Amino acid sequence: MIVGGDPALDLVNTVGDDRVPDPLDDYESFAAWAARIGAVDDATASRLSARGRRDAAAAGRALTAARDLRVALDHVFRPLAAGGAPPPDALEQLAVRAGSAVERGRLVRDDGAFGVAWDGDHLERPLWPLEVAALDLLRSGPLDRLKGCEDCPWLFLDTSRNRSRRWCSMNVCGGAAKMRRYRARQATAGR
Repeated sequence: MIVGGDPALDLVNTVGDDRVPDPLDDYESFAAWAARIGAVDDATASRLSARGRRDAAAAGRALTAARDLRVALDHVFRPLAAGGAPPPDALEQLAVRAGSAVERGRLVRDDGAFGVAWDGDHLERPLWPLEVAALDLLRSGPLDRLKGCEDCPWLFLDTSRNRSRRWCSMNVCGGAAKMRRYRARQATAGR
């Protein structure tokens, strides 16, 4: 499920939830997930999956790097969502990773501005746009809209007009919370 509102948050949200399988369990799942959130296109994801099958050791290293990035982003964004400050070492790690990702890319015109694009089939390629997205979110925000779901560990950007969103998804956590309240009212009314 993609609910974070930013690819970096969507990576953080891949851990700690039994509703969906962890896309970092194997490289093919990771490549497919990266295509689903737009970090790579479908054709690139297919090529990367095939390359990962041919070079299991490199695919394993890429998965380790993805898991390490997920932990680092969690250490950066979770404290911010709770109104705190991220640890300096997590910020430093993100700056180094994002800098390396930018060095691997090239600048391309993107809708009135310039963005970073990557070529090739390096197995860590899906991580590079995530690292840059995380840095962009830190630099440009809207960090004042960063929240944690009231019912699960997921993070999201509250883009509602009145900033009142409380759940990662109304269809999942929001619906479950409303159902619990309804049942509690029904139980109280039945007494």
